[in-house]
Amino acid sequence: MPHLRHALLGLVLLLFLAGPAAAHLTPNSEITLDFAPDRVTAHAIIPQGELEYAMRMKLPLDARRQPADPAAIARWLAPRIGATSTDGRIWSVALSDLRFGYDAGPPDLRFVATLRPPPDTSTRSFVLRWSPVIDSAPNHFALVLIGRDFAGGHVGHDPMLIGGLQPGRTTLMVDRGDASAFRGFFASIRLGMHHIAEGHDHLLFLMTLLIPAPLVALGRRWSGYAGLRVTVRHLIGVVTAFTIGHSVTLIGGAFFDWQLPAQPVESLIALSILISAIHGFYPIFPRREMIVAGGFGLVHGLAFATLIGNYGLDAGEKALSILGFNLGIEAVQLLVVACTMPALILLAQTGWYRIFRIGGSAFAAIAALAWLAERLTGLHNPLGRALDLVLGQAPWAIAALTIAATLLHRRARHGTVTRPS
Repeated sequence: MPHLRHALLGLVLLLFLAGPAAAHLTPNSEITLDFAPDRVTAHAIIPQGELEYAMRMKLPLDARRQPADPAAIARWLAPRIGATSTDGRIWSVALSDLRFGYDAGPPDLRFVATLRPPPDTSTRSFVLRWSPVIDSAPNHFALVLIGRDFAGGHVGHDPMLIGGLQPGRTTLMVDRGDASAFRGFFASIRLGMHHIAEGHDHLLFLMTLLIPAPLVALGRRWSGYAGLRVTVRHLIGVVTAFTIGHSVTLIGGAFFDWQLPAQPVESLIALSILISAIHGFYPIFPRREMIVAGGFGLVHGLAFATLIGNYGLDAGEKALSILGFNLGIEAVQLLVVACTMPALILLAQTGWYRIFRIGGSAFAAIAALAWLAERLTGLHNPLGRALDLVLGQAPWAIAALTIAATLLHRRARHGTVTRPS
């Protein structure tokens, strides 16, 4: 039986290593560790049924389906949770925020255990002792994960599995190595690159705003090619204004707690795409794209700020994290713009640009309306999911556009293709 139990634990660990869990769906415990210079914060999840089995009692709930006596649960948990330094010195433990969560499946007890080392002791290496339920239920185990560790280079939202606890093995050596601000900085760059690469709405807004960049506006319609110098200057201005806008609110959100609820922020982002798409059909703010990019950049920055603001970093780490995150965002933005703009410039010198402009703006408008409907109602729709799949193939679309633009531009120069009216 011990071999079977070990095999089952290994299987579950393998499943967690294969990909992060979106929610707690197993009947076992999870401990997610967040590291700071002076403490380690453990965010714990214990299934209610398993907890009641171990405590040999049915836990009474109040009218909000929360523990009626959280202090009693804390008293039961306290002697079963601890940490010691590698030299044997005992850390202090404080339990807080005991509540039941109902994300998926049966309810779980959620609580926070704040572990503080003795003075002049690093939080980077310690022995975790954890036996709630494990000491009473022979088949119960607990997964130990790293949530946030800026100095260790882990700043994303996906927890990283480092071990498991089970009956007969209720301690785990946690060693995060030496602290390094550069690990966190480079991890923040990667996080920014990953976030913007998967943030289809952010990139679609910027690219939609750039569709008319090579054109001249005459009255209420778009006319011919504006020339390379004007196009490049306009391009740099739009990208720079967007960067300044989202940087301002990213800093404000991380340092000064500037926040709006997620739903209006995400809805405003979809609205920004819709307005940019309308501008692609006919000029509604010609040569004021920089102002619009900066203004909507403020909104997009509020969405970015939720990532950095929730890390629990000190001021220096936040500054490095914001710098790295911004550099990651800008690296991907500039890469996308650098890959796309040659095609737009070439195509703008042919009669085919009108078809591309209208088609691209129409696609952006449809995407914006689908996302806006989702975000206002909170209901997913098939069109929104389909658009995400299509936008995930954007690199291939850019490559195809570049090839087509090159061929059309070459043929137009030699007069071998009839331009559409």
